Amino acid sequence: MSGLIRPLSVIIGVNGIGMGHSVRQSVIAQYLRDRGHEVRIVTNGTARVEYFQDLGFTAWNGWMPTLLARGDRIYASDAARANIRQAPAGIAQHLRLRQLVRETGIPDVFITDYEPNTPRLAYHFGKPLISVDQQSKYRHLGLPNVGRYARTADEQRLRYFTPRADRSFICSFVPLKDEDPKLEFIAPVVPDVVRSAPVSTEPLFTAYFSRYFDHGPEDTVRALTEIFQQHVTDRALRIYAQGADIEVLRRHAGGKIEICPFDREAFIADMARSEAVFSNAGFNLISEAFVLGKPVHLVPLPTYDQHWCAKVVDEAKLGTSTARINPAGVLGFLHRLQELRQNVVRHRDQHLTTDPRRQIASYLEGLLPEAPRQLRSSSAR
Repeated sequence: MSGLIRPLSVIIGVNGIGMGHSVRQSVIAQYLRDRGHEVRIVTNGTARVEYFQDLGFTAWNGWMPTLLARGDRIYASDAARANIRQAPAGIAQHLRLRQLVRETGIPDVFITDYEPNTPRLAYHFGKPLISVDQQSKYRHLGLPNVGRYARTADEQRLRYFTPRADRSFICSFVPLKDEDPKLEFIAPVVPDVVRSAPVSTEPLFTAYFSRYFDHGPEDTVRALTEIFQQHVTDRALRIYAQGADIEVLRRHAGGKIEICPFDREAFIADMARSEAVFSNAGFNLISEAFVLGKPVHLVPLPTYDQHWCAKVVDEAKLGTSTARINPAGVLGFLHRLQELRQNVVRHRDQHLTTDPRRQIASYLEGLLPEAPRQLRSSSAR
């Protein structure tokens, strides 16, 4: 960055469900901090607060109301029942959060990632609100149903969380377009540790399967290991899972098949040297696999988001997708590996090499061009 711009004060709101949102926003937060800006975090859940505090950020715990869908939509009666007991404590928590912002300094701008706290703070303090997420495409683009899954609940949740935003940066691993000048499509925000990972192709496949309510990974892991034991005996398979599932899954290990507790650094290193990746259809994992040039075989969890991601990956010939692991799907994927790998590398080089952090920082710094002061150059160039 060549200009002289005074440092910004930024508060970033992060959805605390899973790690994808936290990883993405920690990358943005560190980039802004490296440029000399002050960044504070609002998330939900003690583990996520500690994650950001360990990175050196001031981080606060906010209230995340429960907004679960029934069928393809969220019903007001369901939301009322789910939140009636926690609402008084949640509202009090938000008011304390508002006071903390006052005491530590009202920021110049708020950023939100699929959560309700920073939008309410931005509206209350009369400050700009910027959304940086991947879900907003479901609100703005009118995307079609995927099988029995509709975007309705995602759109409802987004409208509740963020009734309005001054600008929306929408992450996507495939090209998207819209005429709305308040929308800007960006490549996925991927950590430097992924972009800089040494990439090779060894006789190894890496897998990660997560839990979604009562949809656990055991059936998927059992089916995949049986296929490798019977048909892919010359390749190693390393399956990662969360700690709560490890003991149940370890019975499927043996020979060249390993079951490992999830460790992010080890998982990235294994992805980078794998022939391909097996996983559910989470946005962040797909994005990281593509940046590493790896095709994916996806088994989407029962959400519109995962089914949409799986559908576009399959249609773009960057990987394959099946409702459940089965021999025909897995062996068909392995048969097409060379073609799919070439497609992924070509797609990455065309669409995923731009650093989206620069676009976000450039927009934020353009909000306050006055009061010049030299900022530090970012170490992430």
